[in-house]
Amino acid sequence: MNNRNIFIKKLIYRSKYTGTRETDILLGNFAENHLKYLDDENLLAYQALLNSGDPRIWRLSIDIEKSKSSKENFLIDLIKEFKGH
Repeated sequence: MNNRNIFIKKLIYRSKYTGTRETDILLGNFAENHLKYLDDENLLAYQALLNSGDPRIWRLSIDIEKSKSSKENFLIDLIKEFKGH
């Protein structure tokens, strides 16, 4: 991926301003700590997750909604694990 660092910085910024304070804090902190370790494919999956909207991300993160996407489930599991620390 060209300009990987710029792409990650944009994702971090978007993670901090999703629309709901709780999600902003959770995703902002997660993004700052984990996105640099994800491969390009998972970064694109994270971008798609952000695009799915704050209410959906929150439902996924508290197990109200289940995703059919293995990539989304992987990312949500990472977010949940991060939230637990």
